[in-house]
Amino acid sequence: MTSQFMWITLAMLVGVLMGLYLAVLMRAGKTKRTFQQLNHRYFKGLNYLLNDESDKAIDVFIQLAETSQETFEPQLALGNLYRRKGEVDRAIKLHQALIAQAELPERYRTRALLAIGKDYMSAGLLDRAEVLFSELVEIEAHTPEALQSLVEIYQQEQDWLQAIKSASRFQSATNRNMQTPIGHYYCELADLSLHQGDNEQAEKYLASALRVDDKSVRAHLICAKLNQSDQQWQAAIEEYQSAKAADSSFIPLFINELADCYLALGQGEQLEREMLQWIETYNGVSPVLTLASYYAKEKGDVYATEFLTEQLNNRASFKGLNALIELNEVELNQLSNDFAYFNVIKNLIDKLLKNKPKLRCRKCGFGAKSLHWQCPSCKNWGVVKPIYGLESE
Repeated sequence: MTSQFMWITLAMLVGVLMGLYLAVLMRAGKTKRTFQQLNHRYFKGLNYLLNDESDKAIDVFIQLAETSQETFEPQLALGNLYRRKGEVDRAIKLHQALIAQAELPERYRTRALLAIGKDYMSAGLLDRAEVLFSELVEIEAHTPEALQSLVEIYQQEQDWLQAIKSASRFQSATNRNMQTPIGHYYCELADLSLHQGDNEQAEKYLASALRVDDKSVRAHLICAKLNQSDQQWQAAIEEYQSAKAADSSFIPLFINELADCYLALGQGEQLEREMLQWIETYNGVSPVLTLASYYAKEKGDVYATEFLTEQLNNRASFKGLNALIELNEVELNQLSNDFAYFNVIKNLIDKLLKNKPKLRCRKCGFGAKSLHWQCPSCKNWGVVKPIYGLESE
C-alpha cells in the first residue's frame, strides 16, 4: 500500500511538473508536433509508473532526458524521488542522462552533478560523490550544499582533518555555527593520537578543540583523564569542574572520577562541600550517591543511611534505593528470613536498570546504554545525554 501510494504521488508530481513545462513550451512558440511528441512520451512513461513497470518507465524518461532540455526540471525531480524511494540505480541513470545532453547549460549541469553526488552518497559510493562535490566547490557552484555533503562524507570516512576543513568553509559560506562538530572532530583526532601513544599531539588537538569550542565537555573530560593518569589531581579537578560548568547534564559520567581526585589529594572535606553545593542546584541523584559513598567510608553506614534516606525523600530514584539496600545489606542478611524480600527487590531493580537506556538523544530520542558523542541515529554531535527520572539519573 505504501509503495503504491508513493508511485501515485510520484506520478502526480511529475504530471504537474510536465503540465507546467508543456504550457511553457506552448507559450515559447514550440511546434505542435514537438508538443505532441513530448506529451505522448511523458504520459507513456507515467502509464508505466502507475502500472508498476519501473524498468519500462525509466527507459522512456531516460530517452526524454537525453533529447530535451525543456523537460530538465521534472526529470531532475523524478530522479530525486527515485533516490528517496531507495531506487538509487534508476536515479543515477536518469541524472546521468540529463548530463549527457548536448549543449546543456552550465546552470543545469551543476544541478545534475549535485543530484548525482547525492545519488552516489545514497548508494555508498563515497569516493565518487566526494569527487563531484569537490568539483562543485572548486567552481563555486551550489557551494553550501556541496560542502555540507562533503562534511557528511568525511565523517563517515573518519577523515577528521578534511571534515574540519570542509566544516569551516561551510560555516564561512553560510554563517551557520559549526563550533560543536568541529570541536568533536578535534577530539576524535585526540583520541586517535592517544590510542597511538602520542600524548603530546593529543594535547595539541585538545587545545584546538577548546579554542574552537570552549564549552566542549568532551575536550575537558579527555584533558581531565590525561591529568589524572599523570597524577595531576588538581589539574584534573579543574577540568572536571569546567566540564560541569559547560554542561551539568554530563555529571553522572565523571562524578566518580572527580571524587577519586579529591580523595587522592586527601581533600575529603572539600569533596563534601562541593557535593552539597551540587545537590542544591542539580536535580539528579549522582552527587547524593557519591556523597553517601564518602560518608559510608568516613562516618559509617548508619550516618550514610540516614543521609541517603533523607535525600531520597526529596528525589525518588531506583538507583538511590539500590544504594540504600546495598548499604544495609549486611544487617539485612543477619536478620530473619522474613527480610529476604529485600534481595528480591534489589534483583528486580538491578534487572530494571540493566535493561533501561541510560542516555537519550535530545534531538531524535535515540536511547543508548553507553555514551555516543555522535548520535548513531540523527548524526548530531554532543546531544546524547544522561536520562533524568525515577529509573535513571
